[in-house]
Amino acid sequence: MKRLIIYALLSLGYFSICRAQDTILNRIVLVGDAGAMINGHHPVALGIKRNIPLDKKTTIIYLGDNLYKEGLPDDAYIGYAEARAVLDSQLVIVENTDAKIIMIPGNHDWNNSGRHGYDAILREQNYVNLLGKKNVQFLPHDGCPGPVEIPLSNDVVLVVFDSQWWLHPYDKPGIESDCPYKTTTEFLTQLNDIFTKNARKLIILACHHPFKSTGIHGGYFSLKQHIFPFTDKWPKLYIPLPILGSVYPISRSVFGSPQDIPHPVYQNMISAVEGVVKTHPNVIFVAGHDHNLQLIKDSSYNYIISGSGSKLSRVAKSRKTLYTAMEHGFATIDVSTNKNVDVSFYITKVDSIVKSYSGHMLNFSKVPEELVDTAKKQKPVVSAVIKDTVIVPASRRYGYAGGLQRLILGNNYRKEWSMPVN
Repeated sequence: MKRLIIYALLSLGYFSICRAQDTILNRIVLVGDAGAMINGHHPVALGIKRNIPLDKKTTIIYLGDNLYKEGLPDDAYIGYAEARAVLDSQLVIVENTDAKIIMIPGNHDWNNSGRHGYDAILREQNYVNLLGKKNVQFLPHDGCPGPVEIPLSNDVVLVVFDSQWWLHPYDKPGIESDCPYKTTTEFLTQLNDIFTKNARKLIILACHHPFKSTGIHGGYFSLKQHIFPFTDKWPKLYIPLPILGSVYPISRSVFGSPQDIPHPVYQNMISAVEGVVKTHPNVIFVAGHDHNLQLIKDSSYNYIISGSGSKLSRVAKSRKTLYTAMEHGFATIDVSTNKNVDVSFYITKVDSIVKSYSGHMLNFSKVPEELVDTAKKQKPVVSAVIKDTVIVPASRRYGYAGGLQRLILGNNYRKEWSMPVN
């Protein structure tokens, strides 16, 4: 019995020493869609300032939609001062600290995906740059797509890109621009180079638009939206429209707008980027766009959505969601010296903050050899990206539809969408 007690005490001491030595190497704070005040205040930004250590280990990433509803207007516009104040409320929290801010664009920063989006994104970038804060960066520069590689430490790399550039239907930097990567092919080639070079490190891939979501932009609609379709926009407007009310949720969940995951343009971005990323281990996808908090585990990859910086929208649960909340808040990723990676979600109120979830995501101390070997084979990956032609269906999402869906929406060229073409 005495030996058992001694053994237990020794084990407890050993684990305590290991835990003490496993200190925080990097702390990444994720907050998206923070582009509006709430009753004249910014509870989420204040919550970060008051509760998160803003030391040299901390990097705050604003995940797009930094200004609602149409980005930063011209300084002659009557709403300019108000918009500027919203940006200031997000950036001021690192003043006189060693923490860093990286601000990336979203669709609302691009004039809500409008015709003047390119001008709006340049105005926002110029305003952030003119503030002269050495620990604040607006990336990617000049409306370019990226990708931009930012080493956070010897073991952690942040990669950011402008997902709205992929989806934007109007004027944007292209082949004639001064961007370092001007086309999707150049973008994917550079992304592959970054991932290959950092194959043994933790890579955090950040953009505004999520690759997976159980929110509105992911096409998730409950029975409530089929019967009371107006409640998404006006929560108290319970006007029943059975059957007819299903047209909107079905069409959006199947086809979507360009800002929704099911849309073919959005799907093209996801498949292109995943074609490069998924040859590499230890990648965490982070995004905003859906106005809620989500943690999704799919295969060996983790997807974090932190888009409730100032607005809220409903979110559903699925077998792949580990955490969801329709609350204002933010997420943090803590990376330790022993290469453990943990995630936490915080819910913020006007005068309080609560840690609502905390969990272990992964340890990247050991990289599977077969994955490392695959990553080293650079040329086959690049050649696959830049092939002249490929035979695939336009989309694999539209092949099947249930009886009710066909009755309301018809066939909608499902056969044609699913037919392989060159």
